[in-house]
Amino acid sequence: MADYRFKLPSTSALSAFESAARHCNFSRAAEELRTSQPAVSRHITGLEGMLGAALFERQRNRVTLTADGQRLYHAVVAGFEEIGRAIDEIVRTPLRQTFTIACSYDIAHLWLMPRHDGLQDLLGPETDIRVVASEYEHQALIQDRDTDLSLTYLHPLPDGLESVLLFDEEVFPVCAPGFAAAHAEAIGAGDLSRLSLLHLSKRNFGWAGWDTWFGAQGHSAPDSPEQRRFSSYVYLLEAASEGTGLAIGWAGLIERYLEQGRLTRITDGGLRTGGGFRAVINRRQRAGEAIEDVVAYLKRSLVSPA
Repeated sequence: MADYRFKLPSTSALSAFESAARHCNFSRAAEELRTSQPAVSRHITGLEGMLGAALFERQRNRVTLTADGQRLYHAVVAGFEEIGRAIDEIVRTPLRQTFTIACSYDIAHLWLMPRHDGLQDLLGPETDIRVVASEYEHQALIQDRDTDLSLTYLHPLPDGLESVLLFDEEVFPVCAPGFAAAHAEAIGAGDLSRLSLLHLSKRNFGWAGWDTWFGAQGHSAPDSPEQRRFSSYVYLLEAASEGTGLAIGWAGLIERYLEQGRLTRITDGGLRTGGGFRAVINRRQRAGEAIEDVVAYLKRSLVSPA
């Protein structure tokens, strides 16, 4: 095992790679890491030279991972998460209670964060809320860890897991009001295939996408190099709110965008997929009423967090 120390790149290079891969953008990685874009590029170039393999496909305004890049990215994310978990366990104050919730980054930002204060009031000041966020494809790695709840769209769930349905999955197209006005004719005719559609570039493990939406209408989702792709649903919604194109909206996740008028629905009805947003319970880690109370609170706060 010790021999691996001499094969591993620097943590700075791995951090630059992970951020650039997650954002699919070197400039955004530089902003996140508080460094310069050339510095990120040098780290990536050095890493590719060390490995003797291209990690990114460079295009004019964006980059995408190669197959080798995808493989390294998954390994780096898993390694960082394991290191973070170990550090959390070491520094955790033993005299305080901890309630741990696992979910994806997108769910943590869009759904859990607005409910954090309510959960803290429910659990009391003597309990720390610990959120273990990960890339969605790595959620299986945290199902068996010391979590009390995992929030997921994962379908089907692995056998043997106890879960509670928080709400059914319902999706519908959304866009910025200005985009809707500029494309009123196509939207009114229901011909969404002519418009710019925003896609998730990663496998979403249960979330509905444009293929689901068009498939329910008996059509294939249009796909072309002009369709923009994002590795994060949060970034996708931000792009949609800036008028870039149409996004698939998940009821329960985008209410703040709708309430603020940054996005608007363009259809009266939504598509119920048969899937759902679930809380997976791990009773091996925490017994008593806390889990039941938390699940009950989450069900009460489906649309307007209290």
